[in-house]
Amino acid sequence: MLITSAQFEPVPGKFKENFEKHIEFIEKAGSIGADIILFPELSLSGYTYNPEILENSIDFFKKIKEDLLKLSRKYNIAIIGGIPRKIQGKLRNSVFVFRKKKEILFYDKTHLFRKEKEVFESGEHFLLFRFSGVNFGIFICYEVGFPEIARILALNGAEVFLVPFAFGKERAHIYDIATRSRALENGAFLVTSSTAGKGIMDYIGKSRLINPRGDIVVEAVQKEELIASEIDVQQLHHYRFIESGDSHAYFLNRREELYQTTKVMKKGKLL
Repeated sequence: MLITSAQFEPVPGKFKENFEKHIEFIEKAGSIGADIILFPELSLSGYTYNPEILENSIDFFKKIKEDLLKLSRKYNIAIIGGIPRKIQGKLRNSVFVFRKKKEILFYDKTHLFRKEKEVFESGEHFLLFRFSGVNFGIFICYEVGFPEIARILALNGAEVFLVPFAFGKERAHIYDIATRSRALENGAFLVTSSTAGKGIMDYIGKSRLINPRGDIVVEAVQKEELIASEIDVQQLHHYRFIESGDSHAYFLNRREELYQTTKVMKKGKLL
C-alpha cells in the first residue's frame, strides 16, 4: 500500500485556496498510484479559533464535498483532511474521510488543546475504518500525547494511525518523541500531516511516516511537500507477537487481567 501525506500551510478563511491545494496534492498522489492521502488538522478551514471563519468553512465544505468524493473515486484513493462541523449547535474540530463511498466518515477530536476548549466541544467516540484491506485509526495533534487512544485503536484492529497536526515548534521534542512512541509501542505504522508556516503559532511541519520499530521512514523537509512511502502491514505480527530479533512483542505479553481495575502497591499495601 502506498501512503502519502501532504504538508502545506492552510490559511484561515482562505477556503478556496486551501481547497485548490487539496486538489493539487490529490492529483499528484493519484498520479503515483497512492491509496491514501492525509492532510493537516483543519486543512480546509485553516487552523484558527475564530468561530466565524470556522462556521463559514462548514458551508464551504457542503459545496465541495461532492468534488472530493469524485476525486476519491477517480484515483481510487482515500482522502483524509480537516474541517470543523456542528453537532447540536456546537463546533467540533473534525477529520473527514472520503473512501469512494457516498458515506463520509467523521472523527471529532476528543481531547482539546488549550484555547480549543473555548471554541470546540469534545467528541465522544473514536474512529476506525478499513480501506483496501488495511485498518486505519485516527487521532488529532494534541491527542498523540494520550497513549490510551492509540492503544484502544490498535487493540480494535488499527494497523496504521493517521494523525493530522497543527503543532508548535516550541514543543518539537513532544512531537518527535510521542509520534515515534505511539508507533513503536503499538507495533503500528503512524503517518502525520503537519501544518507548516506561521499562524496562531510557529508550526513545526516535519510531516512523517514512522514504522513499527519507531523509525522515521520519510519526513518532509520543505514547507510545502508531498511525502510518500510503501507500507506492508504483514510485518506488524512480528513486532506485536513474536519474541525474536528487533521485536518488542508487547501485544503478546500484555496482562489484561491487571488492566481491568487499578492494582497499585503503596507502602506494601494493595490500594
